[in-house]
Amino acid sequence: MTGETDLTRLEDLMLNERGFVFDPNTGESYQVSGTGLLCLRALQRGASIDEVVAQLVTSHDVERITVRCDVDAFLWDLKQLGWL
Repeated sequence: MTGETDLTRLEDLMLNERGFVFDPNTGESYQVSGTGLLCLRALQRGASIDEVVAQLVTSHDVERITVRCDVDAFLWDLKQLGWL
């Protein structure tokens, strides 16, 4: 045993430009919005949550508190899938 869990790791996910996400550990495919794709790619690069929020605030004309709430909800979904 290597100490790894059975949960999928965020780094293992395969993403494409259309928002399709393939989880090679389960064989499941998902689709995310452009914003979700931006979040996943940033997290895969090691960006902090604050960096993801700042990037979204800059690229979308939305208040920081709204973005933070949406990112927190997205992160909860990722945790439920075992990606975080």
